[in-house]
Amino acid sequence: MIFWALTGAAVTLFLAMMVLTVPTLLTEAAGMLPFDLRPWGYSVEAVQSYLVTISEEGLATYLGPQHQLDLIFPLVLAMAFITGFRRFLGPVGGLVMTVVAVAGAVADYSENALVAAILTEPATVEQVTLASAMTIAKWLFYLVCLGVMAWIGVRAWRSRPRKTPKRKTGGTKRKAAPKGGKAGK
Repeated sequence: MIFWALTGAAVTLFLAMMVLTVPTLLTEAAGMLPFDLRPWGYSVEAVQSYLVTISEEGLATYLGPQHQLDLIFPLVLAMAFITGFRRFLGPVGGLVMTVVAVAGAVADYSENALVAAILTEPATVEQVTLASAMTIAKWLFYLVCLGVMAWIGVRAWRSRPRKTPKRKTGGTKRKAAPKGGKAGK
């Protein structure tokens, strides 16, 4: 039950960002993706271009509602993953995947802090490089977690009890033979 509640909360937070804040960020930065949504990372030049392009309203949205939602999301997502892994994998697999989920959340929080610094003060090459690395790491860890959860789901679906269809008999019904005699005389 807690797994489904946490999964629902994580999906709700993700959808809230995709519906409430990301469209504003895209509009206010001339269609450029926010740093969080760049799974391949970003260069110093890409950061400079984004900072020159994003409007004040976009910046306020990024540092305000987007980061507020993204303050809760990594924790809830990691808790959903961990609860699922501990429930559906054995002790060793559950522990290994717990480490991966926690690493994803740590990378996400590190990325958020670095992006906030990049958005509010002159960014150094080191900050951008580290922020980009954290973005890539976050995506890799989360994709591994999602892949394992998908595998768990497929495995559960394939091992579910199946109803066996009733066997249909074709043709006409045979008449029972009378006692002591042969049918069809």
